[in-house]
Amino acid sequence: MSPNLIRRERPWGTSGFAAHYKQVWHVIEAEGAGCDTLYPAVTLRRLGGWPAGNANRADFDRLTLPAGRPAILRPQLMPDERLGPTLAGVFAGRPELWRDHIDQHVFFWVSEDRRDRFIAACVRSRGRGVAGPGSAPVVIAIETAALLAAHSAVTFFSRINSGSTIRGGARARRDEQTLRPVEDWRGERVVELAIRAPVPLEPVAGRAGGSSGASGGVSKYVNDADRLTCG
Repeated sequence: MSPNLIRRERPWGTSGFAAHYKQVWHVIEAEGAGCDTLYPAVTLRRLGGWPAGNANRADFDRLTLPAGRPAILRPQLMPDERLGPTLAGVFAGRPELWRDHIDQHVFFWVSEDRRDRFIAACVRSRGRGVAGPGSAPVVIAIETAALLAAHSAVTFFSRINSGSTIRGGARARRDEQTLRPVEDWRGERVVELAIRAPVPLEPVAGRAGGSSGASGGVSKYVNDADRLTCG
């Protein structure tokens, strides 16, 4: 058996994925944590009245959504000179097309280690950026089964950090198969989950049993000692 496959007897596909990765996490900047829906970057730009764009974001961008609600778009680690050599298939030579592809999705970490490293990186980057230091990012934890029950048709998994070209990401190939339908999961070790649609939080919560520590299976918290019910 390939070392990249998980040894287990559970079923593959959507149900197997949810059984193995029981909870996933979305990390959001504190200014936008009052949201009731998670939006892909391309939708946030539209809602904030910004023109469409697929250039690499070099800093934290502040947006104002309808009703005056704030949102933050994070910098990206996909400049042309680093991203270009990793692209293949329809994306070969088209870094702007890959960034547009990424910006169509809402991303979730499937492991606590990756989640925590990402949070630390965000704090460091925020301190160096034009926006200046902010409050600690907020973690939105969602039971995977509930999330997939609502969004399985537009949910994909990746074995790499699809949006980073530093360290190992500089050597990772990116093509049409990088984000694969969750129904095609066959035990591969996964880094991130991506949903190609907005993710309403309260309807998802209504489908789960609440074992994550908040009613309905969705919780927001700055750390494990400070959980806030989403909604």
